[in-house]
Amino acid sequence: MSQHVQDDQQASIPAPHPTTDWPNPGYAWYVVVILTLAYTLSYIDRQILAIVLEPIRRDMDISDTQVSLLAGMAFAIFYVAMGIPLGRLADRVNRRNLIILGITLWSLMTAMCGLAQNFWQLFLARIGVGIGEATLSPAAYSIISDYFPPERRIRPLSSYNIAIPIGSSLAFIVGGAINYILALIPEIEVPILGPLRPWQVTFFAVGLPGLLFVLLLFTMREPARKERHGSAADHGKGVPFKDVLRFVFKENGKTFFVIFIAYGGLVLYSVALTIWMPTMFVRKFGWSLSQIGMAQGSILLVFATLGIIISMNLAARLKERGQRDALMRTSLIMGALATPPSIILPLLDDPIWVLVLYCPIALFCYGLYAVVPAVLQFITPNQMRAQVSAIFSFFNNVIGLMLGITYVALITDFVFQDPMKLNYSLSIVAITTLPPSLYCLWRGLKHYRESMMRAEAWLTPAGGKD
Repeated sequence: MSQHVQDDQQASIPAPHPTTDWPNPGYAWYVVVILTLAYTLSYIDRQILAIVLEPIRRDMDISDTQVSLLAGMAFAIFYVAMGIPLGRLADRVNRRNLIILGITLWSLMTAMCGLAQNFWQLFLARIGVGIGEATLSPAAYSIISDYFPPERRIRPLSSYNIAIPIGSSLAFIVGGAINYILALIPEIEVPILGPLRPWQVTFFAVGLPGLLFVLLLFTMREPARKERHGSAADHGKGVPFKDVLRFVFKENGKTFFVIFIAYGGLVLYSVALTIWMPTMFVRKFGWSLSQIGMAQGSILLVFATLGIIISMNLAARLKERGQRDALMRTSLIMGALATPPSIILPLLDDPIWVLVLYCPIALFCYGLYAVVPAVLQFITPNQMRAQVSAIFSFFNNVIGLMLGITYVALITDFVFQDPMKLNYSLSIVAITTLPPSLYCLWRGLKHYRESMMRAEAWLTPAGGKD
């Protein structure tokens, strides 16, 4: 262990890049704010289903497993399938315009969820949301990396991820508020559309504002692409996908195996708890959707955001001390601290104590994930960044989103065969996913240091312009 630290301290860190080669820092941060707001909207539209799962299950007369497919697979199946081709597209075309098209699509499809009359209509609408959102993060990570030099890149990339807790919290707060306002109105008559239930109105309320936000994206400029590497650095030429696969699975295979599997497992429980917690409170404690929505949303807004701030500052400090594995080590620390309360929380019988214990879980779970964009970007050449981000998104969402939410439902429906034992399912998921994922992450620190050394060898300060 001491030898690794010594090696890291003695190793050369990429030389600072001349500030004249990079865009104005003030404008660069303006771009980060715009992209973070876009990511916030995407998370509101993605997570809003969690606050209305129970009324949808009741109105459509479907099981927990079917509900989990709406929350997980329906969104993720095309989100992951389209992620890689859209990532390749983002490495070749104007990334800002690609994001504009994506926001327009997912906003319209979120509103379409409000028109669904049965399981399959809602399933198809959620697929559309997933396709639209697949355009955002690979392109956004690539854009941010072209606005900041490597030595100043951790904080903007991590700041972009602040959208995750803010978007998630607003989904619960807004969803809870809408349900509170409409609680006394069983149906709302809308011209042309006819009668709508509160959960349907909720989808309209969060989806349509995205169409207005698109106008703000036109104030953002597409940056010049930097840090190109190899023969594919020729302007306008995409990297053959086989070269991307060779980079990920051969040149850095051990590193990316850890990144894909460990982070997928860690996010699995976080997503499962976030999605199923409102339903657990409705069933176990008799809370209303507005009560748990406001409570869970408020905790996420404060503690998850705080976790991301703490995480990115911890990672920056460790990196300044010369630790090449600073980013991944930060996730390991946060994940280890999140594990004990995650196992205990679902077993508590007092709703107040459940919420109290949820505070550190939100802080550590969101903190461990905040550094992932930087983990990827620091070891990946520019012309592969969006594609590598998309490959990561594929594994992360298959494991974390598609399997995680349904894993809980399958245990509830087929092991306990009792919807009232949802809390025990959540505890089992925590026990079976968090410790193995942390062990995998710990074993991967060495491989990540090796990938960082390889990245320093090909790092170049400038490239062509789009």
